[in-house]
Amino acid sequence: MLHRLTLFITGAILVGFGNYAAIAQETPQVAFSNVNPGIVEPMLGNMKILQSTAPATLSVNVPSELAAQISILAPNLVEGASDDPEGTTRVGFLNFGANSLSSNSQNNTANLPTGNTDLEVRMRVERPVAFIPGNYNYRLNLSVTVTPP
Repeated sequence: MLHRLTLFITGAILVGFGNYAAIAQETPQVAFSNVNPGIVEPMLGNMKILQSTAPATLSVNVPSELAAQISILAPNLVEGASDDPEGTTRVGFLNFGANSLSSNSQNNTANLPTGNTDLEVRMRVERPVAFIPGNYNYRLNLSVTVTPP
């Protein structure tokens, strides 16, 4: 039987400052914990790019009787002072252990070890035109699929 666990990381961005909030939908088998906010800010001197300057960190626990894979998907604009124009690139990054995953590559899924694993999540959004000052909310999804070994 497959179970899917999804973590939504949303960045509320006021151009010049931002932070993460996390919402987890959990299964009884796997749980996210120790969620710490990260920081998303415009790239210095380039108002076309919002990127993580400090990662969001969290832990995921996989029981020893399960096998699990984690995937990262690209961030999506939930709401903002302006819509993402055509040509916007959105990338999510996930690091844990020796794994570096990116939503814009074929390397966006990896096996999770059993027990507790610390995760670091970052994001980058690049528009072809500058962001209009205001608040921006992006949702970044981490998905864990578990199967009995």
